Amino acid sequence: MTSLRHRPALDVRVEIRGELPREDAEYARAQALDTAVGLGPGTRALRIRLTRVRDRAMTRPALAQADVDLAGVGPVRVQLAAATAREAVDVTLGTLAGRAGRLREQGDIGFAAAHESAYRPQYAARPLAERRIARRKEVVPARRTPEQATRELLALDRPFHLFADAVTGRDALVHRCPLSGAPGAGPSTGADPAGPLDLTEAARRLWLTGGPFVCYADPGDGRARVLYRRYDGHYGLITPVAEPR
Repeated sequence: MTSLRHRPALDVRVEIRGELPREDAEYARAQALDTAVGLGPGTRALRIRLTRVRDRAMTRPALAQADVDLAGVGPVRVQLAAATAREAVDVTLGTLAGRAGRLREQGDIGFAAAHESAYRPQYAARPLAERRIARRKEVVPARRTPEQATRELLALDRPFHLFADAVTGRDALVHRCPLSGAPGAGPSTGADPAGPLDLTEAARRLWLTGGPFVCYADPGDGRARVLYRRYDGHYGLITPVAEPR
């Protein structure tokens, strides 16, 4: 934790993954501190994670993810990539500050700010036989209207957002269109049009489509599952639960 003069409650943290020069880590910390100060009062916490992917085929191997918690706004997240670590830090923190400002002033970052940019992270080209589910996450979907879920989708800079429909309570999903990056025309509610699938078939469909995720209904409990591609080339699985375990 790093404390700033006159801002004793400010929490700024930097996490480094992979092999990065010490100078790049120090640069990320300094820029994160400057960004936190620039965001002004109400900035509860800012965290930036910097990862260097060892894949020569990738033109943007430096990945930065920044999260900030703002009073009256909530969490804001940006994940972008660039050719160098310092460039990734600059574009990610700059985008984070811009989106935080729009949320404070307008309550929405707007669709124009959510397009797929030249700094979107790339997927590592991992052979199919080596792919595995590297992360399994259980979530308790919050009740939201589609409009509220869309605002959270954009603020958190995610390709999809799982929630519980405010009216029916059923599992629902909003997602970004692959080409424009804007939210999809509407949420998928209840069982996905793909119908019930087991995990093996869902992974096969994800591979065949080449998309960022596949949402499907589990044949056991009928609830939604989201199998998604991770930037390291592996998969992640999100499972909704009624209560945290």
